[in-house]
Amino acid sequence: MTEQPTDNVILFPKTVEYYQFELTRLLETERYGEAIGTLRFLLACQTGDNRAREEWQSLLDWLQLMFPDLSMAELEEPEEDTDEAELLKRHLHMKAEQSPDYANKLLESLFQQKSADKQMLALDQLAFIEHPGINDALIRFLTETPLPPFIQFRTLQTLKKRGAEGPVTLTKNGEAARIDIEETPVDFDQFPSQIQEIISRVREISETQHPALAYFAEETWNEFLAFIFGTSSYRQMLRQDAACVDVWACALHLTLLERVFDGGDKEELFELYGITSELAFQWEQAYRIMQQFAQAVFPGKA
Repeated sequence: MTEQPTDNVILFPKTVEYYQFELTRLLETERYGEAIGTLRFLLACQTGDNRAREEWQSLLDWLQLMFPDLSMAELEEPEEDTDEAELLKRHLHMKAEQSPDYANKLLESLFQQKSADKQMLALDQLAFIEHPGINDALIRFLTETPLPPFIQFRTLQTLKKRGAEGPVTLTKNGEAARIDIEETPVDFDQFPSQIQEIISRVREISETQHPALAYFAEETWNEFLAFIFGTSSYRQMLRQDAACVDVWACALHLTLLERVFDGGDKEELFELYGITSELAFQWEQAYRIMQQFAQAVFPGKA
């Protein structure tokens, strides 16, 4: 992708939102080379969102610093034996050996930084650095600092990657949630099967009825799982029977149509997902929780 200005490519607000989700997905799956190429493309386009451009440039600078080889290769396919996570781990071990205070600087940045993107970058590095005080500091950060649900979830994932175990209690969505670190899914495809079935159902319906929605559904669902993980609503979702797959899928589908595409037909979706009168109450509960999430993620939308 070119680094020169691309005057005929304009990114509109909803397109910017989509690419923000896409970048999050690339980082979560450790596809750093693709993230570098995507960021270079975005920075070459026109957009009126200066804050997004600053975040993209900051993220690109960090990725180019951490992965100079990937930066040169841009979007070329890696060799079969190349493991970007392993490359990051080796690089961070070297930096920690060269600078004994490196871990403490990362922790200081984590506690003091207000940017969620920069907090996530610090957490990604802390997952691979060997230092005796990191786990305790991360647990303190998680339990004593007011954090958005996505940062809470990323911190739990970092602790899981570091081999930490045991329960932590944190305030989440207005309730005290007790979570066992070892039960935290490191990747979103490690959630229980019934959770996977919900997003599969949305993809199945949206691909035929609302094709554009399919691009947003998976990333929005991943953010929702981070939002709800460990809460009473999450535990209730796991206990519900198979019919509730359609209940949650329908609630997500309508929420996306309302928040991203400015409108949706509830009755039409009820028919598509087979939401009967017997399931209406459960759907209302799922939809209410989805609306709480949507207000946090799409605060500018009514």
